[in-house]
Amino acid sequence: MPVDLSRLRETFRGTIVTPYDPWYEGARVVFNNRVRTRPAVLAQCRDTGDVVAAVRFAREAGLPVSVRGGGHHACGFSLVDDGLVIDVRALRQLAFDPGPATVVAGPGLGWRDLDRVTYVEHGYAGPGGECPTVRNAGYSLGGGYGFLSRTYGLGCDHILAAELVDADGRVLEVTEEEHPDLLWALRGAGGAGFGVVTSLTYRLDPVPKTVLGGVMAWSIEDAEAAFRAYRDLYEGREEDRLSLYLALMPDPYPTGEPVLMAYGLYAGPPDGAEAHLAPLRAVGPPVFDTFGPTSYIDLQTALGNEIVYGLQLKWRGGFFRDGGFGDEAFAAIVDGFRRAPSGYSMARFDLLGGGAIGAVPADATAFVHRSSMFNISIIAQWVRDDETEANLRWTAELHESLRPYYSGEVYQNYADEEIEDWPTAYYGANYPRLQRVKAAYDPTDFFRHPQSIRLP
Repeated sequence: MPVDLSRLRETFRGTIVTPYDPWYEGARVVFNNRVRTRPAVLAQCRDTGDVVAAVRFAREAGLPVSVRGGGHHACGFSLVDDGLVIDVRALRQLAFDPGPATVVAGPGLGWRDLDRVTYVEHGYAGPGGECPTVRNAGYSLGGGYGFLSRTYGLGCDHILAAELVDADGRVLEVTEEEHPDLLWALRGAGGAGFGVVTSLTYRLDPVPKTVLGGVMAWSIEDAEAAFRAYRDLYEGREEDRLSLYLALMPDPYPTGEPVLMAYGLYAGPPDGAEAHLAPLRAVGPPVFDTFGPTSYIDLQTALGNEIVYGLQLKWRGGFFRDGGFGDEAFAAIVDGFRRAPSGYSMARFDLLGGGAIGAVPADATAFVHRSSMFNISIIAQWVRDDETEANLRWTAELHESLRPYYSGEVYQNYADEEIEDWPTAYYGANYPRLQRVKAAYDPTDFFRHPQSIRLP
């Protein structure tokens, strides 16, 4: 039976979309097109007042809710079946203050939107990621790493304040002085059921107009040697200026031969860059090497250009245990990737610990993965429904082959609905405190999804 939306329409200034509208299918599409969730209402909010109206209407109507920003949740929890989606993509306010080098950003802004103002015009940036369709709020509230994170810290470490609509429709100003426990929770678990964030205030960092960055790639035959060089570059060293990530993927994407790419930037003095890259360049002749002077925003933009929105997706992985990122794991990864059934698939390796990330105590924010260095994301991506079984099987088999090398920790922004003990995997020893914050700010569990913080 259709939901009576007459009360909502009285105060809502944005766009209300239902299954009876011809643009419904386009409005409900998220990054992972394997998600076929069908909400009863998509409330595309124009401002904080619309968020308040949507929350109060859903509570009165008894509708389950979800919160959608960029729609990148790997399991699709930004949509809810037969419920109301609070869509904040149109909240794109931006106010930069050059004095303290801070910016107030709406949750609908991507990092390129911010960089074009804070970096291009003023020389400051936050530690944003390269994907152009990820929104800043979802990224930062779950942790948020990027090429500047090893030097300056995670996105969640840069959050100074938040505006949040709670389960009663109240607008809270969340700071160190007002609601400090909630601010602690938002810094790493902000997408896990505390409210709807309608703006974030970030501190920013000075970034030179010219950095050294690019991509280096080796054939898959040289991949294990490159893995070893990459591990040795970081293991046991507090190097915080060279920020590199790896990806096994086809080149050209998605129809070429598999290669191992190292991509990122060097944030130190230009004359020190070559010495830092030398161990990787000693691996063997690269397929290509584009490292050279560039701007931070040009590097981010170039690396994000090939990210496709709307493929079907399955995402698995986790952090490697101490000593687990070694020869046996490298061989299993390379052997498994050779059998990938889709050219769109990849295996990514991210640095989520050490440097400025590791300098923050594990209990200082909700983000607990401070000392865990290496992480793998096995990302199967495909187009047609008849490809689903083969890709799910490939992901499961490669993930299972690496289980002996995992620590059990999983980055919460790379959510996995198959994890049984997700509270421990995502939040570790910080989970009981998160439960207490949940009880204080959402005692009726209004903001709930399959992996939201549970009431104690």
